[in-house]
Amino acid sequence: MGSVSGGTIQAMAAGTQTGKYGACLFTLDERGSLSFTTQETPGGFWQVWQGPSFGGQPKPGTRIACAGQNNGCLMLVMLDLEGMTWTMPQKHPSGGWDDHWQGPGIGAQKSGWSAITAGEQSGPRGIQLMATDDTGQVWGCYQMNPGADWSGWGGNIAVLSGGQKFDAGEIVLSGQNDGMLMLIAESGGEVAALPQVQAGGSWGAWTALGLGGQAEPVKGICACQQGGSRGLQLWGLDGNGKVQTLCQATPGGASDPWQTFLDTQPEPFVLIAAADQNNGCTAFFGVGEKGDLWEVGQTAPGGGWGKWKTMTPPPPS
Repeated sequence: MGSVSGGTIQAMAAGTQTGKYGACLFTLDERGSLSFTTQETPGGFWQVWQGPSFGGQPKPGTRIACAGQNNGCLMLVMLDLEGMTWTMPQKHPSGGWDDHWQGPGIGAQKSGWSAITAGEQSGPRGIQLMATDDTGQVWGCYQMNPGADWSGWGGNIAVLSGGQKFDAGEIVLSGQNDGMLMLIAESGGEVAALPQVQAGGSWGAWTALGLGGQAEPVKGICACQQGGSRGLQLWGLDGNGKVQTLCQATPGGASDPWQTFLDTQPEPFVLIAAADQNNGCTAFFGVGEKGDLWEVGQTAPGGGWGKWKTMTPPPPS
């Protein structure tokens, strides 16, 4: 997988469980091997890591994403070394994982993707996937019913804005606390947003690059739906590995200006991820250059944040 900074952790994805557990976390190491852990209770202690090659992983991975299927069960999504898509579903809410991978190339995928993200839909559909090709164009695929078959991949998602007018690098999907998703894309350090305009349905128009009056470039973006009265929160890393953030003041509404996330950040980060903990409060994760893994949790839904804690890193492969 190359020598990406971050110690043994080269990719990371967090998900929100239903049932008795809290957030869960997946990682890929430098050999593309998958590991998994979850909170025993919402906002509680973490289980011992499962892995390497969690879930009978069929091939080494390069990118991962995780989201609900709109039926109470999560799905893990992975890109292999050729950029082909693999998926593995959870058996039941807060349950085990199927160990039954679908792939390579779900949804009749024709060529390899460069990036992948996933979001839980409301309405009649299941999980939504978005990916980028080698030109930076965004493609979408979704379950036609929760936990069911795939729609097939399609482009020209942003019909209302006349199409995508920039090349996307990183992409991330998140709910907005109003039943609709938003896709965030990064291009040359600037970010733009594409909102869903119908629950489980169509998409609107891209905003201009430089979302929220962005003053400096960011990379490594992640996003999470907030609890309480707020909407989506977006995070990115500046050139010094410091986390910057913006948040919708209301569900689906306008964003507050960009600001430093937490002045107490323990070290520069190279990877970040976030997920709700199944209690309305978000957990945020950061990985330092040498592979130190950190977490910090909200103290109230849509509210302030507690203290940073170190987490046991995943096992080596």
